[in-house]
Amino acid sequence: MRRVSRLVVALALALTASLAPAESAFAKGKARVEWTRVDAPEGKKDGDRIARTLRGLLKEASRKADFGKSGKVALRAKITEYVVEKKGDVLRIRCTVIGRVEGGPSAKSRVSFGGDPKDPKGLEKQVLSTVAHGVTSRLAAIARSRAEAEEKKKKAARDAADEN
Repeated sequence: MRRVSRLVVALALALTASLAPAESAFAKGKARVEWTRVDAPEGKKDGDRIARTLRGLLKEASRKADFGKSGKVALRAKITEYVVEKKGDVLRIRCTVIGRVEGGPSAKSRVSFGGDPKDPKGLEKQVLSTVAHGVTSRLAAIARSRAEAEEKKKKAARDAADEN
């Protein structure tokens, strides 16, 4: 009896899944995201290394973010603050990154984490990863809204042309 009820439930789920609209019918266009510049903090001795690390984390974050049907999106980022402080047995890293859609608005992400001074590289990666995800998600929202506004403008122009 149990086998029959399990079979009925499995068939009902399969039927429901087959009747649901295909996800590809509602698929969004995938934007091509390019980070044109990632600038290091001025005056830092290992600023280039930090900028390279941030660039990789920004690329990773942009693969996960939804930029909508923006086509090609050119972005840049600048580390405006990167401070490492050791107070007692706590290592604190403060980081601020300003990202910009080229030819458009900017977004700022700021974070401060404290951790074990025995693992400064791990704490650095955590801070940079958090900042990268924050600024990338905000830039993705900006790019989506700009793409939607452009699409509305094109649709209005097509409608006006059809009326004439």
